Amino acid sequence: MTQNVTLQRDGSWLFQSSQPFDLELGGQLPSLELAYETWGSLNPQKSNVIVIHHALSVGSHVTQSEANPDKGWWNDMVGVGCAIDSEQYYIICINNLGSCFGSSGPVSINPETNKPYNATFPEITIGDMVASQKFLLEYLGIEKVYAIVGNSMGAMLSLTWAIEYPDSVERLMLSCTAYKAYPANIANRNIQQSAIRIDPAWNHGNYQSNEELEGFKLARKLGLFSYRNSAEWNRRFNSHLNDDTQDTEITKYMDYNAEKFVRSFDANSYLTITTAMDNFDVTQKYDSSILAFERIKAKVVVISEEFDILFTPQQQRELYACLQDAKVTSFYISHQSQYGHDAFLVETDRFGQYIKDFLLDKHF
Repeated sequence: MTQNVTLQRDGSWLFQSSQPFDLELGGQLPSLELAYETWGSLNPQKSNVIVIHHALSVGSHVTQSEANPDKGWWNDMVGVGCAIDSEQYYIICINNLGSCFGSSGPVSINPETNKPYNATFPEITIGDMVASQKFLLEYLGIEKVYAIVGNSMGAMLSLTWAIEYPDSVERLMLSCTAYKAYPANIANRNIQQSAIRIDPAWNHGNYQSNEELEGFKLARKLGLFSYRNSAEWNRRFNSHLNDDTQDTEITKYMDYNAEKFVRSFDANSYLTITTAMDNFDVTQKYDSSILAFERIKAKVVVISEEFDILFTPQQQRELYACLQDAKVTSFYISHQSQYGHDAFLVETDRFGQYIKDFLLDKHF
């Protein structure tokens, strides 16, 4: 008998479905779990829902709440009186399928073996992540959302949602992202994936602890490097050499952040999600990009960070051009920041104003 339930756990909610979940590349998960958090109250018309799609390395804990007072990854952007105001909107963020923060992924127990999936977790797509979240919202009785806000990889989910479920979203904000995987992005991720897999301690995915994976730490350092630009690195660390260890401050910073990251994230999840990013292309199911993009009914805003070396301005401009060619109501914001790709996380005042205007329909 199929059963769907929602449980409260550690400041978040856990959706559990015993219904098999079919995957785009074939096969299925025998069951599905999705961790999510919410802020604010759903109005009687269920017309004030905002979905936030998170980036690769974070989860559903966007901001503080009574149930979980820990600081979230977008703490200054969401909450009472913030750009995404929890007094006005019902805000939901769902941990992506394949991640390691409560949703079904490599760290989950395979019911067929009673052991963690590890590297045997099936290959998934960005489309699978979106389909699982749409399934959850339907279970919650939410058929349409006022807005979806996605950053980086999260915006890949947001764009996919607007194409695959065009009647379910009114507004779409996409920042620092792309509509498909570009060769440079795949090359970057390939180096990171190889660093993890060639580490003997990875042991075909059956490692004892993430903290023993030197290859995973190296992968994180490369990822971290691409989140900022050279001007920011040079401004912060400009040649401060430690005479005792001959290590620069930048080396210490990279080491510290890599060590911190591998204590919280899972290497197999990292491989699963980055592979899904490698296979991403919202047009691949359609005969042309116009046929894909013209399905969108939402009003769309694209934010390009002009000094982003991870998702370059070219990728944002090509995304916007696809929207324009398909005659989608869309707008383009060129943002310039020394923080590069991470600007949406750091410059919350400026990004907050973009989002506030977008939600209130000002200037767009």
